[in-house]
Amino acid sequence: MEKRKIFLGFLTVILVLASLVFSAIPAHAQYPPPPDDPNESWNPPGEGDESFMAPGVESKSATSYYPTPPPGTRPSIQNAYFIDDTGQKRTEFGDESFYLVVQVNSPGYFYLAEYYPTECGLPPHWLIYRHRLNHGGSWTFGPFYPESEEPAGRHTWKMWLYNSGFWAQRSAHFTYQPPYPYPPPYPYPTLTPTPEPGGWGTMQVLTVAVLVGALGITVGMLISSRRRYSS
Repeated sequence: MEKRKIFLGFLTVILVLASLVFSAIPAHAQYPPPPDDPNESWNPPGEGDESFMAPGVESKSATSYYPTPPPGTRPSIQNAYFIDDTGQKRTEFGDESFYLVVQVNSPGYFYLAEYYPTECGLPPHWLIYRHRLNHGGSWTFGPFYPESEEPAGRHTWKMWLYNSGFWAQRSAHFTYQPPYPYPPPYPYPTLTPTPEPGGWGTMQVLTVAVLVGALGITVGMLISSRRRYSS
């Protein structure tokens, strides 16, 4: 009987740990992924309370901005380009920080998805999701940094702006030139995509696997103990 109490106590601890792991998973799993083709005619949901911005990224408004447009004005992303730390426009970056500058004609909710070079086979992912811009004008987002195994080549950043039931879209492109010889071999055998908001991280997957294994061992020990007592 004493062993059975120990087994049941151990099982309770495992279940508590498992519930903590699952509760730690972000509640952003409901974000719809961007379409595979940046040219596809698709808009993310315009309503909702969810918002996301890549870690370390901020939005800053220029000192001059547009007055609020009259009701019914359709939103527009009038321009979009990349700059470096000095404010110079660039279309090619190495292992350095950079920024995205967009000019919009109205307030609204801003979305931004990154598309990797087609040949590397990685899916697109969100960099910004439903971030509120409270006025029209010029906005700067960043800093952005290349990932540890960023694919070399042409990257496409697809943008959406939502306001009063209307959508605007625009794309901007830059080339990532890494320090190693270009172009590198494809596909990248060790490259892993950046998890989407709400995705499972490596540690979470490993933790769940360990908990499931421990649970199986505990159940097996409990069954074996019962058989010994019954015999």
